[in-house]
Amino acid sequence: MKLIHTNTLPEIGTSHDENVKKKVFIERGEIPQLMMFGSATFTPGQTVETHRHDTMYEVFYIQSGKAEFIVNDKKMIVVPGDCITIEQGEFHSMNNPFLENVTWVYFGIATD
Repeated sequence: MKLIHTNTLPEIGTSHDENVKKKVFIERGEIPQLMMFGSATFTPGQTVETHRHDTMYEVFYIQSGKAEFIVNDKKMIVVPGDCITIEQGEFHSMNNPFLENVTWVYFGIATD
């Protein structure tokens, strides 16, 4: 058993953009196939450029605010309560063009 008080975790920069902050609840290697589990906050204007993961699914659950996701050239606006799954190999980007922060929890599952 492991208990994490997430409000005491440090905020660190994401691998895509050091200015986008995240908290890692569970790190790679702690649970088989789980790449990470954490939360992130995008402030207005922040973005993650188009990329893909060939051996990982990513799941995002939107907690507050709204964001723009583009998956394989399909643009969608996600809002609180939305859950979006990005399959392995799908090109995707995230963007906050709005006036308020957007927060989500997310995790990645390895497929290799």
